[in-house]
Amino acid sequence: MTIYRIPLLWSLLSLVSHARGQSPEVWATLNVSVGGRLHTNRPFALPCYSLYNGSAVTTDEAVCSVIRENYTTNSLVAEYPNGYMNLQGEMCLGNPLDQCTLNNAQLPATEPSPGASCNQGSVPSYYIEVEEVDDILASFNFTREYQIPLAIKNSGHDYMTRNSQKGSVALWVHKLQGLAYYDDFVPEGCAAKFSVGRTITAGTGVSTNDIHNFAYKHGSTFVGGYSPTVAASGGWVLGGGHSVLSPVYGLGVDRVVEFKIVTPDGIVRVANQCQHEDLFWALRGGGGGTFGVVLEATHRVEPSMPVAIASIKLPSNGTAETSLKWIELMARQSLVWGKQGWGGHAGGTYLTYMNPTPTIGNSTDGGAAAKDSMKATTEFALSVGGTSVVEVLPSFLDVWNKYVLPGALTSAGITRVLATRLIPKTFFEDDAGITRLADFMVAAQELGFDPRNFYCPADTPFVADAAVQLKSDNNTRPTTSVHPAWYNALWDVSTSLAIPWGASYAERLQNMTATTRATILAEKLTGTNGGSYTNEANPFTPNWRESWWGDNYADLLAIKKKYDPEGLLKCWKCVGFEDEDVSSERFSCQGKLQLDVDRNIADTA
Repeated sequence: MTIYRIPLLWSLLSLVSHARGQSPEVWATLNVSVGGRLHTNRPFALPCYSLYNGSAVTTDEAVCSVIRENYTTNSLVAEYPNGYMNLQGEMCLGNPLDQCTLNNAQLPATEPSPGASCNQGSVPSYYIEVEEVDDILASFNFTREYQIPLAIKNSGHDYMTRNSQKGSVALWVHKLQGLAYYDDFVPEGCAAKFSVGRTITAGTGVSTNDIHNFAYKHGSTFVGGYSPTVAASGGWVLGGGHSVLSPVYGLGVDRVVEFKIVTPDGIVRVANQCQHEDLFWALRGGGGGTFGVVLEATHRVEPSMPVAIASIKLPSNGTAETSLKWIELMARQSLVWGKQGWGGHAGGTYLTYMNPTPTIGNSTDGGAAAKDSMKATTEFALSVGGTSVVEVLPSFLDVWNKYVLPGALTSAGITRVLATRLIPKTFFEDDAGITRLADFMVAAQELGFDPRNFYCPADTPFVADAAVQLKSDNNTRPTTSVHPAWYNALWDVSTSLAIPWGASYAERLQNMTATTRATILAEKLTGTNGGSYTNEANPFTPNWRESWWGDNYADLLAIKKKYDPEGLLKCWKCVGFEDEDVSSERFSCQGKLQLDVDRNIADTA
């Protein structure tokens, strides 16, 4: 299926240009400056509707059929400039009428009811299909002159609504492909002694799945995210980038050695440990969408090795009480697992952990070491009617293809807001800490969170080698700008609620209020020793700067102002976002909910 897009139509240009205060000629000039790659942007599900923003349009039954059949298929959504894995990226959260989505309770997704209008929501009005640096420079010049907001859009993986923005122009960077392998990479501007070993340079649009396969062909293992369509050189690594292999090899930001980026001041820069070191530090955890447009990133990779995998599941009809016992058991085992090098996902009804260390990922003992490590959880699962598979496979790609891909191909088409909290390893060292965690789970359950839906990545750089935590040359700060809690944590507990399709504003507010109350509970649980993963945080977190970056925020803001002095790039609660932006028209879709959530929290304080 070809990409569904609307060419630059003068009639629509006139309509939108009038609303933005610009003439059609202004937009036509921008189109010329980007080689004709400026296009109007309409919602992904529009072909299924007969009304668009209240006006009659012609449905496209053939395209609609493909969309309905594949509404949750990541690989389809990732190839569209208007495709968002999480529907909060395309709907206006503060106005349920301002959206264009389909009900995915079953597939094919349900057709819109007669008379329903597909409205623009938060989908940018235009997008530029970025192919070269000049496209980015032209967009910066355009927004500098006309104050039209810019958003950076890649494959559509974003819980935080940062890759979309109402009334904006999206820089669609997904076509920035390209892969290169190096046996012995020396970052640009560095002396030979600064060689970082084997690396892969990936364009910002290259998918994690493509990198895994490319790495395997070069006898290597890439440390990446858990979805095949995540673009690893984009927002994943910029926000920190956790991985099932992180307990042994570190976060994505611990492994990236160089960025090529176009900063909003109009300069193409190569940032690494030898040049533009401040920008390099900021890009290693400061978040996407705000410091510039990354063209490519270079990541350290490891030699290919056997990997142990534990896939243990409780029965689908288990009770909430059983899940609470399961979660407590995993908590009691997790400190030992962390020291052994296990990483993965702990769920309320399952466990999927992986281990690349030679002791556990031992291909000569028939998986005996791995099975012994997982003995207690295996026995529990089997005792309640569950299943357990623990084995060692020849490479991470084998583990990826067998255990990750089957469950990671169809996660699109939902509206789920996450709220995460990094739990310090001290909680897992004694009964008192385990009890506090158990009490937190009970309190979250009282807020409406079902422990069977518990989800916790155990993907922190827990036993990473000493190089991960080295200080910079001036010994003043860590080499990455993620919240320091990452390097003292063991679990990344997530409390999340989905917004059902067709939910009213009152229902949305109720869910987001509950999520925010759970966020506050988690903050009280850990105090300042905890933090949140900025890529998977609650977008309505009250004290977001401290929660997401800790003491690093002030330095990140200074670097932001250095390379983007005019504030050309701004997204929801990114570095540079100001408190007054919550009440602005630009962020009204999120701002209305934020203000009402704050009021609800204050009323019950």
